[in-house]
Amino acid sequence: MFRMENETLRIETKNTAIKKKTQKKNDKIYCTIKIILFLQIIIFLVIIIYFNPIFQLFKKSKTDLLNDININRINENNSNILIDKIKFLKMMTNNNKNEYEGIKECLINDPDRINCIYHLISPKEVLHKKRILLGSKIDGAYVLLDDLNNIKFAYSFGIDHNTIFDKALADKGIDVYMYDHTINKLPYENPRFHWKKIGICGKNQNHTNLKDLETIIKENGHNNQNNMILKIDVTYGEWDSLIDVDEKILNQFRFILIEYHFKNDTKINDNNQYLYYKVLKKISKNHQSFYVRCNDRSKKVKFGVNYICPFLEVSYIIKKGYEFIKDEAIYPISEFEFENVDTNIKKSVINLNILKLFN
Repeated sequence: MFRMENETLRIETKNTAIKKKTQKKNDKIYCTIKIILFLQIIIFLVIIIYFNPIFQLFKKSKTDLLNDININRINENNSNILIDKIKFLKMMTNNNKNEYEGIKECLINDPDRINCIYHLISPKEVLHKKRILLGSKIDGAYVLLDDLNNIKFAYSFGIDHNTIFDKALADKGIDVYMYDHTINKLPYENPRFHWKKIGICGKNQNHTNLKDLETIIKENGHNNQNNMILKIDVTYGEWDSLIDVDEKILNQFRFILIEYHFKNDTKINDNNQYLYYKVLKKISKNHQSFYVRCNDRSKKVKFGVNYICPFLEVSYIIKKGYEFIKDEAIYPISEFEFENVDTNIKKSVINLNILKLFN
């Protein structure tokens, strides 16, 4: 009887051990299956995200962005900054990955990207060339260089009732082709003035009283003419007029003089910033800014968290054939400023000297 009980106990112990061993084996198999399923889900999600068109534009990691743009001021723990930059990059490149390289320098730690604007209009001094003022110091004058030799033609867009600058060009033997669809006649006549009641517009936007720059140049037979002067002051119309202009058209001009008009309190999600960047980048590719001035009618306006002069006159010279050095002048330069410039603007709109930090 005793032996039978021992045998039964032995068999039960053996069966228990087998069950435990089997259970342990099943647990391992179940755990392995869960891990495999989890990994499959992760791989599936990675594949979906990786090949997503939107993600393709922003594949670069945070480290890559920091290295590419050389921005050491970004707080590594502040994900909002990175998200902010990615949103800005998406807007500025318009989902075009090929434009990524051209926008990198704009990804700086500023909520309004004002430094990007400054970078593209930062003035330099032109070696062996002196800056001169053409026109009246009261209004209607522009800063050029004492290098007007062999310039036969100038294009002037935006006349209103002021032809002081145009007359100064005519007095130097330059024919001025003048365009303004908002006036009925010129306030002053000159044999070298060629005025038409037509305004400037962007490419493929031509209609009754607006034409794009390339069309106007062709109509005047200046397709192959170089070393011309381009002046544009058309109150916010400059952006649309220049956004799609061909590079070869801009290269026909030795001097480009533009009054840029910036809208008040432009935010990061405002498409105007994309427009500003594209135009400024286009102009600065083959032309160098050599003087910047806040227009006398300007008042400081908020641009994100900073302030900017809303009407900023920029003088450019074509880069080819010229040498440039750091601009040591202290802005504003009194001999080139309007006599009725508000002193508060000189002091507080922008310290224009900050522009030179981006040389």
